[in-house]
Amino acid sequence: MRSRILISLALAVALAVTLPGTRAEGGQRGAGAPGPAAPAAAKTAAPVDLTGYWVSLVTEDWIERMSPDSPPSGTGGRDGADRAAAGRGAAPPSGEQCRAYGAGGSMRVPGRLNISWADDNTLKVEMDAGTQTRLFHFNPTPPPAQRTLQGHSIASWDNLPGRGGFGGGGGGRGGAAPRWGSLRVVTTNMTGGYLLSSRSSYSENAVLTEQFIRHQDFGTEYLTVMASLEDGGAPRIVSSTFKKEPDGSKFKPTGCEVVR
Repeated sequence: MRSRILISLALAVALAVTLPGTRAEGGQRGAGAPGPAAPAAAKTAAPVDLTGYWVSLVTEDWIERMSPDSPPSGTGGRDGADRAAAGRGAAPPSGEQCRAYGAGGSMRVPGRLNISWADDNTLKVEMDAGTQTRLFHFNPTPPPAQRTLQGHSIASWDNLPGRGGFGGGGGGRGGAAPRWGSLRVVTTNMTGGYLLSSRSSYSENAVLTEQFIRHQDFGTEYLTVMASLEDGGAPRIVSSTFKKEPDGSKFKPTGCEVVR
């Protein structure tokens, strides 16, 4: 069942990215108006609600993500059950304890997410594993001069107007046709980091492109993040899946230092 879902998601994302006119539009041109209306805020224009608490399901690359030299975390296993962090992990080089929690590998670390709106045009993703925060900016702005672990992320909505139900979309606000869509995020200006362990890394020149897709299976809400990391040579493509949680009672931030 899950393999069919992921295949359907991949096809839907491909359509959302390649079909003309599917990228989210900020406003509508009124009849006789001299120009386009002011763009709507990203929060208002959202075709799908990604906010809330999510727990990772380690259904992809289990051995790599749960191996002893992967970063310590609070969750693991197919059902996202809690895993004790004590005694897990081999210490990375001095001064680089947090590099596995950079943007390139953060979604692969088993743990929980808290997604919320920092403001009407900035989506915030807080991760309890490593106590990291990513900000997705819908207003294109140049990256800061200094590179950071989480880099600089520019976000946009990919919409498929008139398709409802599959992604838990906007549901036809105000009588409008139902919408389905996903979130596209491009991250640059990273300091570089590890993909879960020091054996696999990426440089500061890497470009991370992600698609955040909310979907439902037998009444349970899921969030799948499909990611492509380009850093010279063939891009590395992975996916990570999260399950919706009712509240934040299990969200417990932990430091990014390896616990001995």
